[in-house]
Amino acid sequence: MINLKIPDDIRKDIPLTSKLIYFDNAATSLTPKPVIDAMVDYYLNYRANIHRGVHKLSVKATEEYEEGREVVAKFIGAKPSEIIFVRNTSEGLNWIPYGITLSEGDKIVVSEVEHHSNLIIWMRLKRKGVKIEFIKEKDGIIDLEDAKEKIDESTKVVTITYVSNVLGTIQPVKELSKIAHSVGAYFVVDAAQAVGHLPVDVGYINADFLAFSGHKGVMGPTGIGVLYIREDIQSEFEPPFIGGGTIEEVSYDSFKLTKGPERYEAGTPDIGGVIGLKAAVKYVSKIGTEKIEKYEQKLAEITIKGLKDIGATVYGTEDTSKRVGVVSFNIEGYTPHEIAAYLDENNIAVRSGHHCCMAFMKKLGINGTVRASYHCYNTKEELERMLEVLSEL
Repeated sequence: MINLKIPDDIRKDIPLTSKLIYFDNAATSLTPKPVIDAMVDYYLNYRANIHRGVHKLSVKATEEYEEGREVVAKFIGAKPSEIIFVRNTSEGLNWIPYGITLSEGDKIVVSEVEHHSNLIIWMRLKRKGVKIEFIKEKDGIIDLEDAKEKIDESTKVVTITYVSNVLGTIQPVKELSKIAHSVGAYFVVDAAQAVGHLPVDVGYINADFLAFSGHKGVMGPTGIGVLYIREDIQSEFEPPFIGGGTIEEVSYDSFKLTKGPERYEAGTPDIGGVIGLKAAVKYVSKIGTEKIEKYEQKLAEITIKGLKDIGATVYGTEDTSKRVGVVSFNIEGYTPHEIAAYLDENNIAVRSGHHCCMAFMKKLGINGTVRASYHCYNTKEELERMLEVLSEL
């Protein structure tokens, strides 16, 4: 039995939970009404651009936007000056290779379980003579001893997904950070599947860069994300885009960029998105990420046992203390898409395919999986219904 109860009013805040069983949270989570209400309030009542206006609407919009930066910073243990608003995790990660100096012969060390967004951006640097090495994994968790062998004095970047989007496995990011910093390498974290599903503290894990999206774990809007850049390395990081709002002084023969987060946010940002993100972070904070993590782990435990009972193949460690609420599986005789389509016919939404981890799927020797991924509004009864439908296969 699940001995942790998530408040019933969360499901009331998300009308879609009464219309279907939604197990595709690793792709995008459902959005509570208070988040939508906050965005509607901006568009209807103080719609204006930020930072440079002195009229009341602009001042109000600026205050709400910058409060969003403060709320997000507190949520991940950062300073407001370290929070850069971007479109999503992919965009945030793409910024990093362009902002740091990398030369021929430098080495990037990544894991075998990476999402394409934290893999091909580094592989593209091979054209410049940058080397790529991979940390081996077992049951979806990286081998730290192998990491120590791969990470040497030529390593400039070590990067890892905090939580595998395929298996839900939690990586030993704090330990890997120590190894990376021991050779003076930057430590980059893809936290798309971690933030909102478990407690994340950038100081504790000692990240140099960390990126996440608003629409996944924190149940916010799409099109808004966060790139954390540690304050003391911002002087080493060139903004990929410059323009309106990023400058301190301009003449016809020179310009000087401003400091802080404004340096990295060229042009008009997604103001409504930041306001929605702020409301979403407050919403998840009220529930508590520690509680969400334990709740999801219990859901994963029930799922894994139930799937194995019906003869499914489940991927990744079965130790649910080392994973969040993401479970990938296959059933012999059926393709992942066939299973997902069958579940959809029964009003259950899951994801099927390679989950933007094609290289890892090839390593596993499979063409994809069915992925059920949870959040705090999913229930034991919904899991039992999915297992009942799958048993009919």
